[in-house]
Amino acid sequence: MASSSVFADLSAFQDQLRGIWRFKWIALIVAWVVALVAWAIVFVIPNKYEATAQVFVDTGTTLSQATQGIGLSDNVNQELQRISAALMGTAQLRKVAMETNLMTGAVTAEQQQAVIDDLSENLNLIPYVDPKNPRAPPTLFTITYRNKNRALSIKVVNRLLNDFVEGSLAENGHGSDQTEQFLRQQVADYGQRLSQTEQQLADFKRRHIGLVPGDKGDAFTQLQSYNSQLVQLQGSLYVAERKRDALAVEMRTGQQFTAGGVPAATAGGTVGGAALDTEQQIALDQQKLDQMLLQYTPQYPDVIALKQAIQELKARQKAEMVAAQKGDVGAASALGLSANPVFQQLEEQYNDEQIEVASIQQQIANLQQQAAALKSKIGAAPQVQAEYAQLTRNYEVTRKQYDALLARLDSTRLGKQAAATGLVDFQVIDPPSAQYTPVSPKRIPLIVAIFFLSIASGLAVAYLLHMLRPVFVSARQLGEVTGLTVLGAVNMAWADRYRTETRRNSVRYAYWAAGLLIVGVAVLLLQGYISNVVGELLA
Repeated sequence: MASSSVFADLSAFQDQLRGIWRFKWIALIVAWVVALVAWAIVFVIPNKYEATAQVFVDTGTTLSQATQGIGLSDNVNQELQRISAALMGTAQLRKVAMETNLMTGAVTAEQQQAVIDDLSENLNLIPYVDPKNPRAPPTLFTITYRNKNRALSIKVVNRLLNDFVEGSLAENGHGSDQTEQFLRQQVADYGQRLSQTEQQLADFKRRHIGLVPGDKGDAFTQLQSYNSQLVQLQGSLYVAERKRDALAVEMRTGQQFTAGGVPAATAGGTVGGAALDTEQQIALDQQKLDQMLLQYTPQYPDVIALKQAIQELKARQKAEMVAAQKGDVGAASALGLSANPVFQQLEEQYNDEQIEVASIQQQIANLQQQAAALKSKIGAAPQVQAEYAQLTRNYEVTRKQYDALLARLDSTRLGKQAAATGLVDFQVIDPPSAQYTPVSPKRIPLIVAIFFLSIASGLAVAYLLHMLRPVFVSARQLGEVTGLTVLGAVNMAWADRYRTETRRNSVRYAYWAAGLLIVGVAVLLLQGYISNVVGELLA
C-alpha cells in the first residue's frame, strides 16, 4: 500500500510537470524579463559605505578608584547613558546634519525631517555589553553610519565622535554648575528652616520645663521616678535614724572621761612639777588640816581658814563635775579625767549619722517639692507632649533633608572637581574610517539570488497558467477526474516535419535557457570588474 501511494504521488507530480511544460516558452520569457529588470535595478541601486569608530570609556582611572564609594561612579554611568540617548536625539541629529551639509537642498520642513529620519535610520551607537556581567555599564562604544558618499559617512562619524567625547564633558560641566547652584540655594533655604525649627524647639522646651520629654522620659515617667526615689530615700532615712538612735543610747550609757593616775604630792602645791587638780588639792589641804588639828584647836584661825578653803575646793569640784558631764574638757582636766577614745569614736559616728539624716531629709524635701510642682502641671502634659512631638517631627524632617542636600552638594562639588581632573578617560581605539568596498547592496549575492528568482518566477507563471487552462495529460488523470476506467490510450502519430520542428524548438529553448545562465555569469563578471575599478579610483 505504501509503494502504491508513493507511485501515485510520483505520477501526479509528473502530470503537473507535463502541464507546466506546455507553457515553457512563457516561463522562459518571464524568467528573462524578471532577471534583466532585477539585474538592472541592482546596478542602479547606489552604493552605501559604512564608516565606523570605536571609543573606550575608562571609568577605572586612579582618581575614580580613589573616589569610589561616594556616588561619583553612579553619576558617571548615568551620564554615559544620558549622552548615548542625547546623541540619537532629534536636536543632536539636526545639528550634525547642518554641520556635515546633509541639509543641502532640504528647504521645506518635510525635506529636513526626511534627512533627519534617514540619518537616524542609518546611524547607530552600539554599546558593548560584557556577556559575563550584563549589568555592568558598557565601556566600549561603536559609532556606525552608512551613506552613499564615503567621505561624508566618515565626516558624520567624526562629528558624532567629537560630540561624544568633547561635547559630553562640556555638557557635564555645565550641568554640574547648574546642579551646584541649585543645591546651594536649597541648602541655604533648608539651613534657614532648620535654624527656625531649632529656635522654636528651644523656646518650647524653656516654656514647658518638666513636661517636655527628654533623656529622663516624659512627665509621667519623671513623676514615677520621683516616687521611686522618695521610697528609696525614706528607706535610707529610716535606717540612718535607727543607727543614730542606737549610737545615742550607747553614748548615754557610756563614760565620756576616764580617771587618770594621781601623782605623788610635793610641797608648793605641785605634783611631779605639774599643777595639782582640784581633788588632789582637797586631799593635800585635808592632810594639812589633820596635822594642824593635832597641834591646834578647831577655833584656831589657820584651821578655820583651811576648813573654809577645803569647802570652797569641794564646791568648785562639784561645779567641775557638772561641767565635765556636759563635755567640758577643761573641767574634766581639772578633775584629773582624760577623754574616753571609745566615747569619742561613738560621738564621731553619731555626728556622721546626724549629717546623713539631715542630707536625706533635705533630698526628700527637694523631691517632694519637685513632685508637687510636676503634679500641678501634669494636666497639661498630653497637649504639651503632642505639640513637642509635632515640633520634633518637623525638626527631624528638616534636618534629614538638610543633611541629604548638604551631602549631595559635597558629592557634586567633588564630582565636578574629579571630572575636571580626569575621572573618566576617553580613548579613541579606532578613528573614523570606512572601507573602499561598499557594504550595500551586496550585488553578487543579489545577482545569484535574482537568477534563481527569475527561474522560480517563470515556473510560477507556467504553473498558474496550467491551473487556469487545465488539460488531461495522462490516462490516469482522466480516470481520476471522470471516475471511469480507462481501457487504453492511443499515441498521436506525428509527421516527420512536425518532429523536426519540435526538435528545433527544443534546441532553441535550450539556447535561450543557456543564454540566461550565460548572461547571469556575465553580469557577475561585470560586477566584479566594476568593483575593482571603483575601489582603485577611491584608493
